[in-house]
Amino acid sequence: MSGKVRIETKKAPPSHGYRSNAMVAGGFIFTAGHIGAPMRPPGEPSQPAETVSEQVELCLEHMEQLALAGGGSKGRFVEVAALLTPDAFAQQEKVRQQIDDFLGYTPPLVYVQDIKDVAMHAFLEIDGVSVVDPELSLDHAAEILRPFAHGKGVVRSGPFIFLNGMTAPGANLGEQTHNLLNEAHRLLSEAGSGLSNLVKMLVFTREYDTYPQFNEETKRQFAAFEPPARSVVIAPEVTGESRLLIHMVALSGEEA
Repeated sequence: MSGKVRIETKKAPPSHGYRSNAMVAGGFIFTAGHIGAPMRPPGEPSQPAETVSEQVELCLEHMEQLALAGGGSKGRFVEVAALLTPDAFAQQEKVRQQIDDFLGYTPPLVYVQDIKDVAMHAFLEIDGVSVVDPELSLDHAAEILRPFAHGKGVVRSGPFIFLNGMTAPGANLGEQTHNLLNEAHRLLSEAGSGLSNLVKMLVFTREYDTYPQFNEETKRQFAAFEPPARSVVIAPEVTGESRLLIHMVALSGEEA
C-alpha cells in the first residue's frame, strides 16, 4: 500500500481535535493516543475509569480496535507507548505486565514516559503501532521504528522520515506551533517529503490552558490533507524552556 490512509472506527472513541484516530502508512498502522474512558452513546459524557488497571485495559482495547480497522492485529503490535502521570508511573511495572498480558507477548518496542497530565485528568494515555505488511517481521519492523522519539534531529529509516525533538521559538503556544510546523515542512521538503506526508505526532506541551492555540494552528496547517494520528500530553519536564516539543513520523517522498 502506497501513501497514507486515515482510519476511523465506531468501536473506538472518535477523534477530538484536528487529528486522525489512526493512519496506515508504509506497512504500519499508527494509532492515536487514548485515555482509559469507556465509550458512551453520543451526547452522554464519559469519564475515565476509576483505577489505573481499568484505564490501561480500556486504552488497549481501543488501540486493538483501531489496529483491526486498519488491517493490523493484536498479535502484530511492534510498539506500545505508555504516557503515565505520577500515580500510573508509580505502577509502571504493573502497566508493562498488563500490556504483555493483553497482547500475549512483549512487544519489541515499549516507550514509557512519565508526564504531568492527560486529557480529563486520567492516569495515562496509550498508543501503539501495529504491522499490516504480512511480509514484514516484527524484528525488522522494530529496527525501522527504533529511532522514533529518541534524541533530536532528522532520521531516515525504512519508508519513513523521523523528526525528533522538534521545538521552535515563539511568544506563545500558537506562535511556537506555527514556527515548528513551518520548520518541519522545510526539513521534510529538503528530504523530498512534506508536511502532508505526516502520519504520527507525539506532542508534549507545558500546559492545557493554551492548548486551543495548538489545535487551531494544526487545524489551519493540516486543512488541505488528512491530519496525522497524534498523542498530546502535558509534560513541562519534557518541554523544558519551550512550550512545545514534538516527535513526528512522515512518509518519505518515494512512499507518499
